[in-house]
Amino acid sequence: MGSTILQVERSGAVARLILNRPQAHNPIDLELADALHEALLSLRGDAGVRAVTVEGAGPSFSAGADLKYFLGIVNDAPRITHYIHRLRDTFNALETFPRPVLAIVRGYCLAGGLELMLACDFALAAEDAQLGDQHANYGLFPGGGASQRLPRLIGERKAKELMLLGSRIDGREAERLGLVNRALPAADLDAAVRAWLERLTEKSPTGLSYMKQAIRLSASVPPEAGIEFEAAKFLEYARLPDLKEGLDAFSAKRKPRF
Repeated sequence: MGSTILQVERSGAVARLILNRPQAHNPIDLELADALHEALLSLRGDAGVRAVTVEGAGPSFSAGADLKYFLGIVNDAPRITHYIHRLRDTFNALETFPRPVLAIVRGYCLAGGLELMLACDFALAAEDAQLGDQHANYGLFPGGGASQRLPRLIGERKAKELMLLGSRIDGREAERLGLVNRALPAADLDAAVRAWLERLTEKSPTGLSYMKQAIRLSASVPPEAGIEFEAAKFLEYARLPDLKEGLDAFSAKRKPRF
């Protein structure tokens, strides 16, 4: 399934979201944001999906918002408001998606493209990928969550360096900062993605969903409240069949089957 601007493909338990404007490095306009949002809502209810990947067709992940589109709406208050709210809702839907989401980063991952990547759980990048928040270079301001997600991920001081200076870094530096999980030679990226997806899709989808909820909560509540939430989710999870299957597999010295 899919549309011209966003391809949605299934490979077993994995759903692939492929931004499909390769000639322009996959800029994000309202049409693409709408397509991403619709796809995420559809996949959310599909129990057969154990993991999602987000990637760009062609040489780049995404160079950011579509500035040609943006210039056409910037002085139209209702349209610019709708666009920014759609970006917010789409990236929030990505961040709160109940199964793991893996960004596959090649080429440019800039501004709105960086914000898209930040909303994913994991990111694997080519060593020569170019990542950065470029808003300050053009007198712009982030509207897709960079000011909140980037400091939480790499710390306030480095986030200010990337955002206020408009700096750009390669995949190797992004790994060093913790902006991506791994940076690999471009030729090795697909194999690494397959290995990560194999490991993710063999885990309990419910267990991973609960873990995502607890980890996300940790950024916004005191530790005591987070620990109480974790304990409550454990007791909820303990009543589900996945816990029994995991313990049975441990006892039988086999891999669990979820």
